[in-house]
Amino acid sequence: MILKTISQNLILTPLLVLFLSGTMFSQSYRDFEIAKINFEGNNSFSESELKSIIASRETPWWFWKFLNSFTNFGEEPVYFDTSKVRIDKSAIVSFYNAHGFFLTQVTNEIEVDSANKYITLLYNIDEGKSARFGSFNLKGFDDMPEWLYNDMISELNGIDSTKRYSQVEVQKSIDNIIIYLADHGYLFGDYDSTIIMMDTLLQRANIDVYFTLQDIYTISEIRIDKDGIGANEISNDLIKEIADIRKDQLYSQQQIDRGQFRLFRTGLFTALDIDPVLPEALSGNVPLLIKARIGTLNEISPEIKADNQNNSFNTGLGIDYIRKNFLGDARKLTLSLSTRIIDLPNFNISNLFKKSENMDESFQGDVEAVIRIEQPFLFGRPILSTSETYYRGLTIINQTGIEYGASQKFDFEMPGYTFITLLRPSLNIDFTDYTFDQPDQDLSVNISSTTPGLGVELASTKTDDLFFPAKGYSLYLNPEIAQSKTRLILTGVETGDSSGTTYFYRVQASMAYYLGLTDDKSSVFAVKLRSGYIQTLSGEYALIPPTKTFFAGGSNSVRGWRARELVPKEQVEYFGITPQNQIRGGTFLLEGSFELRQKIAESFGLALFTDYGNSWNGYKKIAISEIAVATGFGFRVYTPIAPFRLDFGVKFYDPEDQKMIFSKKLFNNLEIHFGIGEAF
Repeated sequence: MILKTISQNLILTPLLVLFLSGTMFSQSYRDFEIAKINFEGNNSFSESELKSIIASRETPWWFWKFLNSFTNFGEEPVYFDTSKVRIDKSAIVSFYNAHGFFLTQVTNEIEVDSANKYITLLYNIDEGKSARFGSFNLKGFDDMPEWLYNDMISELNGIDSTKRYSQVEVQKSIDNIIIYLADHGYLFGDYDSTIIMMDTLLQRANIDVYFTLQDIYTISEIRIDKDGIGANEISNDLIKEIADIRKDQLYSQQQIDRGQFRLFRTGLFTALDIDPVLPEALSGNVPLLIKARIGTLNEISPEIKADNQNNSFNTGLGIDYIRKNFLGDARKLTLSLSTRIIDLPNFNISNLFKKSENMDESFQGDVEAVIRIEQPFLFGRPILSTSETYYRGLTIINQTGIEYGASQKFDFEMPGYTFITLLRPSLNIDFTDYTFDQPDQDLSVNISSTTPGLGVELASTKTDDLFFPAKGYSLYLNPEIAQSKTRLILTGVETGDSSGTTYFYRVQASMAYYLGLTDDKSSVFAVKLRSGYIQTLSGEYALIPPTKTFFAGGSNSVRGWRARELVPKEQVEYFGITPQNQIRGGTFLLEGSFELRQKIAESFGLALFTDYGNSWNGYKKIAISEIAVATGFGFRVYTPIAPFRLDFGVKFYDPEDQKMIFSKKLFNNLEIHFGIGEAF
């Protein structure tokens, strides 16, 4: 039995390697560049992972060195440094120790190219046997009530004894326990130290983790310290009500974080902190201080808009007026006016200088006005209620129309421990009015519909990062039921006026899974599956408004096709009339993606992807030969706001002609997409 004590950062550092080097080097090698760093014996970890943890680096490509020789760009040569070799070996051993290889040994060799003054550095790794997790014992919980201790154990994910020891897993368990303590009154609960006992016979790491609990604390009072332009217009009672943190309740960091989020969500505050007053924490009681800076309650903000609505990259200009604390109770009134170009990468700029009748089908755009009222409380509960009405005039591929309507959404705040993380019921009513010109028939077709509906959005998101998830999953489900009354009016060589009503339900679901391929989470494999289905309960399928049907293709869909390009082949008949040029999706959607994401720097990344999917009029019409397949690659720029991406998608298999890309011209089958956020 070997006993090892680990410091608070849990790093096992073989100090002897810092003083003993396996090979002595001549001082004459100092002006030799490191051409290559190789590893042998690294059966458990990739070369790229090991290169990321050592101090030595390979010299850059000759062009970057040449550029750096007369400019500030490029990179300087990397020369061989004996002292870094000792550091490298120590880092490799520490890395292996952190992953359960406690007997790892590292030696090094060099190959010298005297003519070119290059050195190849080789690290020989004897990994030894890895240790699995053994016992995992928590110390220092003698004074915790038994029921609370049992609840903590049942709520936290335990250590899996079948897995190889991992420092990351141990630290994750410690972090989860500290969070649990902070959420259950243990204001000063903290981690002390860890002792790992290595069982060399069974190759198991038995772990004892020590904690300090101290007293359980309750909140003795809520204090408010506010300043700023609008401080006199927001009462202390309103701040307390929105935060929803009560006197005499058990101290909970989770409740404090939720209260801070509720306050920030109102838009009233430019700065906000909620903290316990630690110097006054006595006898199990602690006061809480909400320190807030309140900004102006009226804002007018012009903005450049960009989004990926309807799977296309859209951009335009807009202006918002925001009135905060509208009619009191922290309500927020927003008035928005905007205009956008839809599917910008495929937009022909010359359309802006043509008459409407001479524009080609790449001209797609809209003008939108929105009135929105948000209030943070409903019936005294922290339920975000959003009332919205909108009006939109748009042109999409030779189709003109207007859409307007209203919606009422209720966003329920879900506890962090529940499976469901989003619960948002909604009521809505939508009006649409589209006109299709039929030039070859000297006919104009107008189709309008009125559609009230009831739906709910449900989601479960359990990922480790919002912008670049490397672990976890997300599930989404949106069922809704609606009624639609549709009217068709013909003008031209024929005239007619017909109407009908249908009742239908619509379900859309999606799943995404993320798997980190490296410990530093720089390489991620992601999978997406999305489906949708519409079924009429009575009435004709044609009476379902186009805005409720499903489309495939675009920057968040099958990226070898434009937005809304993958639709059923057959046209829909309205009361015996089949309008041409109508944009209508299907009643069944199936699509998915496989994507490999690689960060090459903190703010930059690459992606390789394969997308597939299409839409049909009913699930019975699905055919494998009609599933479109796209492949491609993309670039990513990660910013504090959101990731921005540029994707190049190729029609690998086109169901239109049922041919592969190998028998076609590549650039004739290439689509370029801009996007905000990852594709999924």
